[in-house]
Amino acid sequence: MKRTSRSSTATTAAVLGLGLLASAALAQQQGQKVLSAPAGSGGDEKEGATRPFDSDFEAFAKEALDRWHVPGVAVAVVDGEDIWAEGYGISSFPSSPVTPSTLFYTGSTTKAFTAAIVSLLIFSGNYSSSYGGALSFQTPLSQLIRDDFVLQEGDDWAAAHLTLEDALSHRTGFPRHDKALLRRSGPDNHPSTVRDVARSLRYLPMAAEPRVTWRYCNLMFMVVSHAIQTLTGQWLGSAMRERIWAPLGMHSTFLSVEEALAAPGVEVARGYYWDYLGSGSNSREDRFVEVPYMNLDVASGAGGIVSNVLDYARWIRCLVHECAVLPKEAHRELKTARMMLPPGSEKGYDATLAYALGWELGTYKGHRVFTHSGGMEAYGAQVYCFPDLKYGVVTLGNTALTSNIVGYEVAWKLINEKIGIAKEERFDWAAFGQEIIDKRLKQADTAIEDLYPERADPALPRALPLGDYVGTYFHPAYQNITIEAIDEDVVLADERREKKRGELKAVRDNQDWQMGFEFRHASGEHWAVVIDFLNTPNMLNGQLARAEFVVGVQGTADQLRVEFLEEGSEGVIVFDRVR
Repeated sequence: MKRTSRSSTATTAAVLGLGLLASAALAQQQGQKVLSAPAGSGGDEKEGATRPFDSDFEAFAKEALDRWHVPGVAVAVVDGEDIWAEGYGISSFPSSPVTPSTLFYTGSTTKAFTAAIVSLLIFSGNYSSSYGGALSFQTPLSQLIRDDFVLQEGDDWAAAHLTLEDALSHRTGFPRHDKALLRRSGPDNHPSTVRDVARSLRYLPMAAEPRVTWRYCNLMFMVVSHAIQTLTGQWLGSAMRERIWAPLGMHSTFLSVEEALAAPGVEVARGYYWDYLGSGSNSREDRFVEVPYMNLDVASGAGGIVSNVLDYARWIRCLVHECAVLPKEAHRELKTARMMLPPGSEKGYDATLAYALGWELGTYKGHRVFTHSGGMEAYGAQVYCFPDLKYGVVTLGNTALTSNIVGYEVAWKLINEKIGIAKEERFDWAAFGQEIIDKRLKQADTAIEDLYPERADPALPRALPLGDYVGTYFHPAYQNITIEAIDEDVVLADERREKKRGELKAVRDNQDWQMGFEFRHASGEHWAVVIDFLNTPNMLNGQLARAEFVVGVQGTADQLRVEFLEEGSEGVIVFDRVR
């Protein structure tokens, strides 16, 4: 509910003034030209300024791209009022280069903007809940979208008490449930919306009590997106443009890939995945496989932004300088810790990280830092802000996961050199990245052993002939999963053949993240499920799950029970057989 507007002319003038300064400062940025632009300088190089992107850094970045099989990456640095930006590698094959203006999907770095919009609504004083109280971070979601925010039976307390703050800090107790995100919903098969996502929660299990542990949940940021749109009567992309992007001069930022593709004078980088098995060609280019652009309507405030490093540098500069686009109270609240991350999150930081509202928080060598990663089917983003140093770095690349690893390497090289950290004292991001890649590439080979270490040996036979498991099973949130038998051989897209591993499969092409499931028999009615993305089938986005068929008294497979395991158990999802 929106209250009567009480706008401040002084605040509006300050916001517009800052936006004009930012626009003027970067107006002359073209192509791959490195920019050193003090605010209001019109892009002239600052006397005595040190360029972060010298020939040594270029060689380092290009070597990282080659080693991690990433076509291209864009990097920007904010240092005080200066912004520097550069692009390396390929935006789109065969020869379109990455420049600072190249647009990329930015994934979950979107979450910080969604939290910022909530803060702007709160501190405007113009909005209230359905109960009449002033909007705050402690406002329960059920008071904003009452009919849509309904949870499973037994979760009544959570339904009544989970707040905006809980959703924005991943402490609701809900796990990911990303595989319940659908492209189409409802009996009329309409394109899914964030309202559909909110209404699906009534069928989804929580994995923990609220406010007890940190569980990353994209769905909750989609729920908040629905709440924002309900409060404002605006599409979230319009709210972001009006309240943040336009005042900051972020004119190349979008919450729709279709809008980005239609915008004049900009290029959206193509996403790729690397074919680790090879395709019979020695050409590096031939082993990069192009990935279709992914629609972002459902991703929305959880991961729907398309932007470039120049615009993100404006955002970082606003955050580290606490610019007037956000009120002081908003800057404080957005960067205040709400929940500790699990042990092991320190990865070179001084201690375990915490989560604020759309940001991870910590310290590095005594310096405060807030950061977030982003990942999509074929893109990766890294954002780092050091408020005490008035310093920040953003990287955007065009592969899944490996472009994040390139981002780690190049961003932390810049950060460590800024702070003056000796090489022997630096965290080994390359080794960390290699460990992740090795684990992802091998997880399918050891799926049964890893998921069922105490299985019967020899394995118990399944109860039914293989064909009796074939059919369609239904869950009200996850919708249909259709089980098919796998042919004698698995035929790969390039007509190569490899030994059959699974006996059953399912193609989930109505998911927002389209996936293929391969079922490998473990023992009795228990199966290991190897999951990979249909558009990037190299297992870097791959996952594992446990499955069990329930054989009824009539000797038929009546249910399929699946425990998805992305970042821990997501609960047991029961699919009832419908045909």
